[in-house]
Amino acid sequence: MVEKSFNAGAVKIAALDNQGAGQVVIGLHGYLDNAASMQALAPHLTSYRYIAIDLAGHGHSSHRPIGAYYNQADYLQDLHALIEDQGFKDVILIGHSLGGILVTMYAALFPENVKAVVSIDACGPLTQSEETSQQQMRDALLSRFNKTQNKMLSAPAKVKPAVKLEDAVTARCKISDMQPEHARQILARNMTKTDDGTTSWCSDPMLRTKSVLRLTEAQAKNLMESISCPILFIGASDSFKNLPQVFEKRKGWFKSAQYEQFVGGHHIHMEKVNDVGSRIVQFVEQM
Repeated sequence: MVEKSFNAGAVKIAALDNQGAGQVVIGLHGYLDNAASMQALAPHLTSYRYIAIDLAGHGHSSHRPIGAYYNQADYLQDLHALIEDQGFKDVILIGHSLGGILVTMYAALFPENVKAVVSIDACGPLTQSEETSQQQMRDALLSRFNKTQNKMLSAPAKVKPAVKLEDAVTARCKISDMQPEHARQILARNMTKTDDGTTSWCSDPMLRTKSVLRLTEAQAKNLMESISCPILFIGASDSFKNLPQVFEKRKGWFKSAQYEQFVGGHHIHMEKVNDVGSRIVQFVEQM
């Protein structure tokens, strides 16, 4: 795959593109990951035009402007701008985790643009009850506030702290079920060389602030019932997401949905890339 960038409204979206000539397939990664996560599926999608993108603030994509934060609706706006600007038709969307949430939401909002969806270890939006609204909003605003400096977290740091890739890999694996080789692939794309030769993060630290307000279950249901295309949900046996229970509860929301589970962790598409990749191709070829 080759490095490429697309203008998506005011955002520059970086991507890994196989430059194929077939049906357009767009891959969206999970929270704090990047296109390197979805690149793993590329060998199975050689018959398609496969584009794995970095969401805004991740990997090599541009950051939101100073004072702006990261909301799901803005990621959806970026995706829509990309699809419209490139004139893509009947796209197939593959998303992992946050990316899985986004591809189902996009298919709900713009069903005329989407031919099929694959959602890996995600089954629609995360939700909270309306009774938690005050606490959610308070927590979100406080997450944007640096108490030690008594100011909002908006301006980029003048000096970016150095970071070592192997230290970051160790830290990521301690708090997740990722394999070191997979963490290394992803984290390397979230880093850049500085002028003095050291390595620092190129992903936006503002990504770590909290969402202002999650959808309620009723709002999520309303969205998911608007999806008209077939969906393949892929779960992982050892993931914290508990997808079998979520799918069982929500399967009635979807007009045409399948569920398949593989043995492994949250990044199942990297752990069992041949099994998951083959299943995705089988699903897509039915379209």
